[in-house]
Amino acid sequence: MADQTNYQKAQLAVEGQGTLACWFNPQQYAISKSNEWRSTPVVGASLPSLQFGGGQGRELTLELLFDASDSSSTDVRQVTDKLFLMMEVTQPATGDTNSARPPTVTFSWGTTVTFAAVCRNLSVSYTLFRPDGTPIRAFVSLTLMQVEKADSRSGSGPAAAQNPTTRASGRHSVHLVQEGDSLSSIAYGAYHDPTRWRDIAEANGIDDPLRLRRGQALIVPEAVQSAAPR
Repeated sequence: MADQTNYQKAQLAVEGQGTLACWFNPQQYAISKSNEWRSTPVVGASLPSLQFGGGQGRELTLELLFDASDSSSTDVRQVTDKLFLMMEVTQPATGDTNSARPPTVTFSWGTTVTFAAVCRNLSVSYTLFRPDGTPIRAFVSLTLMQVEKADSRSGSGPAAAQNPTTRASGRHSVHLVQEGDSLSSIAYGAYHDPTRWRDIAEANGIDDPLRLRRGQALIVPEAVQSAAPR
Protein backbone atom coordinates (compact mmCIF):
# COMPACT_ATOMS: atom_id res chain seq x y z
CA MET A 1 0.00 0.00 0.00
CA ALA A 2 1.28 3.48 -0.89
CA ASP A 3 2.54 5.72 1.90
CA GLN A 4 -0.09 8.45 2.50
CA THR A 5 1.84 10.38 5.17
CA ASN A 6 3.63 12.76 2.78
CA TYR A 7 0.75 13.45 0.43
CA GLN A 8 1.33 16.61 -1.64
CA LYS A 9 -0.89 18.52 -4.04
CA ALA A 10 0.32 19.36 -7.53
CA GLN A 11 0.22 23.03 -8.47
CA LEU A 12 0.93 25.57 -11.19
CA ALA A 13 2.95 28.66 -10.27
CA VAL A 14 2.00 31.44 -12.69
CA GLU A 15 4.33 34.44 -13.00
CA GLY A 16 2.70 37.51 -11.45
CA GLN A 17 -0.55 35.66 -10.67
CA GLY A 18 0.31 33.40 -7.75
CA THR A 19 -0.23 29.65 -7.45
CA LEU A 20 -3.09 27.55 -8.76
CA ALA A 21 -3.59 24.32 -6.80
CA CYS A 22 -4.73 21.27 -8.74
CA TRP A 23 -8.03 20.01 -7.29
CA PHE A 24 -6.97 16.45 -8.14
CA ASN A 25 -3.43 15.27 -8.75
CA PRO A 26 -2.84 14.09 -12.32
CA GLN A 27 -2.76 10.38 -13.08
CA GLN A 28 0.26 10.99 -15.28
CA TYR A 29 2.19 13.66 -17.13
CA ALA A 30 4.71 13.43 -19.96
CA ILE A 31 7.94 15.33 -20.70
CA SER A 32 9.49 15.23 -24.16
CA LYS A 33 12.50 16.83 -25.84
CA SER A 34 13.67 16.90 -29.44
CA ASN A 35 16.88 17.90 -31.22
CA GLU A 36 17.31 19.29 -34.74
CA TRP A 37 19.60 17.39 -37.10
CA ARG A 38 20.31 18.38 -40.71
CA SER A 39 20.79 15.48 -43.07
CA THR A 40 22.79 15.99 -46.27
CA PRO A 41 23.13 13.11 -48.76
CA VAL A 42 26.73 12.25 -49.73
CA VAL A 43 27.42 11.06 -53.26
CA GLY A 44 28.66 7.49 -53.25
CA ALA A 45 27.94 6.97 -49.56
CA SER A 46 25.20 4.89 -47.96
CA LEU A 47 24.76 7.29 -45.06
CA PRO A 48 24.16 11.04 -45.14
CA SER A 49 26.24 13.67 -43.42
CA LEU A 50 24.55 14.82 -40.21
CA GLN A 51 24.94 18.25 -38.66
CA PHE A 52 23.52 19.12 -35.28
CA GLY A 53 21.18 22.07 -35.68
CA GLY A 54 20.47 22.72 -32.00
CA GLY A 55 18.15 21.48 -29.33
CA GLN A 56 14.51 22.24 -28.70
CA GLY A 57 13.23 22.92 -25.20
CA ARG A 58 11.42 20.27 -23.23
CA GLU A 59 7.64 20.04 -23.48
CA LEU A 60 5.38 18.94 -20.65
CA THR A 61 1.88 17.67 -21.42
CA LEU A 62 -0.55 17.47 -18.55
CA GLU A 63 -4.22 16.63 -18.03
CA LEU A 64 -6.16 17.82 -14.97
CA LEU A 65 -9.66 17.33 -13.58
CA PHE A 66 -11.65 20.04 -11.79
CA ASP A 67 -14.95 18.98 -10.22
CA ALA A 68 -17.33 21.06 -8.07
CA SER A 69 -20.29 18.68 -8.11
CA ASP A 70 -20.26 18.48 -4.31
CA SER A 71 -20.93 22.22 -3.93
CA SER A 72 -24.15 24.15 -4.49
CA SER A 73 -22.37 27.46 -5.08
CA THR A 74 -18.92 26.73 -6.52
CA ASP A 75 -18.31 26.19 -10.22
CA VAL A 76 -15.15 25.33 -12.13
CA ARG A 77 -14.95 28.66 -13.96
CA GLN A 78 -13.23 30.17 -10.93
CA VAL A 79 -10.16 28.12 -11.86
CA THR A 80 -10.56 27.73 -15.64
CA ASP A 81 -10.86 31.52 -16.02
CA LYS A 82 -7.49 31.83 -14.26
CA LEU A 83 -6.00 29.25 -16.61
CA PHE A 84 -7.18 31.19 -19.64
CA LEU A 85 -5.82 34.38 -18.07
CA MET A 86 -2.33 32.85 -18.01
CA MET A 87 -2.54 32.64 -21.82
CA GLU A 88 -3.06 36.39 -22.13
CA VAL A 89 -0.29 38.84 -22.92
CA THR A 90 1.13 40.65 -19.90
CA GLN A 91 1.85 44.29 -20.77
CA PRO A 92 5.36 45.21 -19.51
CA ALA A 93 5.78 48.22 -17.22
CA THR A 94 7.88 49.98 -19.87
CA GLY A 95 5.02 49.98 -22.36
CA ASP A 96 7.22 48.27 -24.96
CA THR A 97 4.65 46.19 -26.87
CA ASN A 98 7.41 44.26 -28.68
CA SER A 99 8.44 42.62 -25.41
CA ALA A 100 4.94 41.87 -24.12
CA ARG A 101 4.27 38.18 -23.51
CA PRO A 102 2.10 35.80 -21.47
CA PRO A 103 3.48 34.81 -18.05
CA THR A 104 5.73 31.83 -17.42
CA VAL A 105 4.26 28.75 -15.72
CA THR A 106 5.98 26.15 -13.53
CA PHE A 107 4.40 22.81 -12.69
CA SER A 108 5.42 21.25 -9.38
CA TRP A 109 4.28 18.31 -7.30
CA GLY A 110 5.74 17.90 -3.82
CA THR A 111 9.52 17.70 -4.17
CA THR A 112 9.31 17.59 -7.98
CA VAL A 113 9.74 20.94 -9.70
CA THR A 114 9.87 20.74 -13.50
CA PHE A 115 11.01 23.92 -15.29
CA ALA A 116 9.90 27.46 -16.06
CA ALA A 117 7.78 27.29 -19.19
CA VAL A 118 5.20 29.08 -21.28
CA CYS A 119 1.85 27.55 -22.11
CA ARG A 120 1.72 26.69 -25.81
CA ASN A 121 -1.72 25.14 -25.75
CA LEU A 122 -4.66 25.09 -23.33
CA SER A 123 -7.83 23.10 -23.91
CA VAL A 124 -10.78 22.99 -21.50
CA SER A 125 -13.71 20.58 -21.88
CA TYR A 126 -16.77 21.24 -19.70
CA THR A 127 -18.58 17.93 -19.16
CA LEU A 128 -21.07 18.39 -16.28
CA PHE A 129 -23.52 21.23 -15.65
CA ARG A 130 -26.18 22.41 -13.23
CA PRO A 131 -29.72 22.88 -14.62
CA ASP A 132 -28.98 26.58 -15.25
CA GLY A 133 -25.95 25.73 -17.40
CA THR A 134 -23.28 26.45 -14.78
CA PRO A 135 -20.28 24.18 -15.49
CA ILE A 136 -19.25 22.07 -12.49
CA ARG A 137 -16.78 19.65 -14.08
CA ALA A 138 -13.93 20.37 -16.49
CA PHE A 139 -11.11 18.39 -18.04
CA VAL A 140 -8.05 20.53 -18.80
CA SER A 141 -5.20 19.72 -21.19
CA LEU A 142 -1.99 21.79 -21.05
CA THR A 143 1.18 21.85 -23.14
CA LEU A 144 4.05 23.74 -21.49
CA MET A 145 7.24 24.71 -23.39
CA GLN A 146 10.51 25.12 -21.49
CA VAL A 147 12.02 28.62 -21.41
CA GLU A 148 14.70 28.20 -18.73
CA LYS A 149 17.19 25.47 -17.90
CA ALA A 150 15.55 22.58 -16.08
CA ASP A 151 16.52 21.72 -12.52
CA SER A 152 16.87 17.95 -12.27
CA ARG A 153 17.20 17.83 -8.48
CA SER A 154 14.82 15.50 -6.72
CA GLY A 155 14.40 17.99 -3.90
CA SER A 156 15.52 18.10 -0.28
CA GLY A 157 12.39 16.50 1.19
CA PRO A 158 8.67 17.03 1.55
CA ALA A 159 7.33 20.50 2.07
CA ALA A 160 6.60 21.55 5.64
CA ALA A 161 3.01 21.55 6.81
CA GLN A 162 1.30 24.85 6.08
CA ASN A 163 -0.26 27.14 8.66
CA PRO A 164 -2.82 26.77 10.07
CA THR A 165 -5.09 23.93 9.04
CA THR A 166 -6.35 20.45 9.53
CA ARG A 167 -4.07 17.99 7.83
CA ALA A 168 -3.93 14.25 7.38
CA SER A 169 -2.00 12.27 9.96
CA GLY A 170 -0.11 9.09 9.24
CA ARG A 171 -3.06 7.07 10.58
CA HIS A 172 -6.05 6.09 8.53
CA SER A 173 -9.09 3.84 8.50
CA VAL A 174 -10.63 1.80 5.70
CA HIS A 175 -14.20 2.22 4.50
CA LEU A 176 -15.94 -0.42 2.37
CA VAL A 177 -18.26 1.27 -0.12
CA GLN A 178 -21.92 0.37 0.38
CA GLU A 179 -24.89 0.86 -1.93
CA GLY A 180 -25.81 4.57 -1.97
CA ASP A 181 -22.44 5.76 -0.64
CA SER A 182 -20.81 8.88 -2.08
CA LEU A 183 -17.53 10.54 -1.26
CA SER A 184 -19.48 13.38 0.34
CA SER A 185 -21.42 11.03 2.62
CA ILE A 186 -18.24 9.16 3.57
CA ALA A 187 -16.51 12.49 4.34
CA TYR A 188 -19.46 13.53 6.51
CA GLY A 189 -19.24 10.29 8.45
CA ALA A 190 -15.49 10.63 8.93
CA TYR A 191 -15.08 14.39 9.43
CA HIS A 192 -18.65 15.74 9.93
CA ASP A 193 -17.89 17.84 6.84
CA PRO A 194 -19.14 16.60 3.44
CA THR A 195 -17.05 19.18 1.56
CA ARG A 196 -13.87 17.32 2.57
CA TRP A 197 -14.57 14.49 0.12
CA ARG A 198 -11.45 15.55 -1.83
CA ASP A 199 -9.25 14.37 1.07
CA ILE A 200 -10.57 10.86 0.52
CA ALA A 201 -10.47 11.13 -3.27
CA GLU A 202 -6.85 12.24 -3.25
CA ALA A 203 -5.80 9.58 -0.75
CA ASN A 204 -7.17 6.91 -3.08
CA GLY A 205 -6.20 8.40 -6.45
CA ILE A 206 -9.84 8.84 -7.48
CA ASP A 207 -10.24 11.10 -10.52
CA ASP A 208 -14.00 10.69 -10.99
CA PRO A 209 -15.75 11.13 -7.60
CA LEU A 210 -19.04 9.86 -9.03
CA ARG A 211 -17.74 6.40 -9.89
CA LEU A 212 -17.52 4.30 -6.74
CA ARG A 213 -17.76 0.52 -6.78
CA ARG A 214 -19.77 -1.36 -4.20
CA GLY A 215 -17.32 -3.25 -1.96
CA GLN A 216 -14.43 -0.94 -2.90
CA ALA A 217 -12.00 -0.38 -0.01
CA LEU A 218 -11.24 3.31 0.50
CA ILE A 219 -8.49 4.77 2.66
CA VAL A 220 -9.93 7.47 4.95
CA PRO A 221 -7.09 9.59 6.39
CA GLU A 222 -7.51 10.53 10.03
CA ALA A 223 -7.47 14.29 10.51
CA VAL A 224 -5.47 16.03 13.19
CA GLN A 225 -5.37 19.68 14.08
CA SER A 226 -2.11 21.39 13.26
CA ALA A 227 -1.23 24.30 15.55
CA ALA A 228 -0.15 27.55 13.92
CA PRO A 229 3.61 28.18 14.14
CA ARG A 230 4.72 31.05 16.32
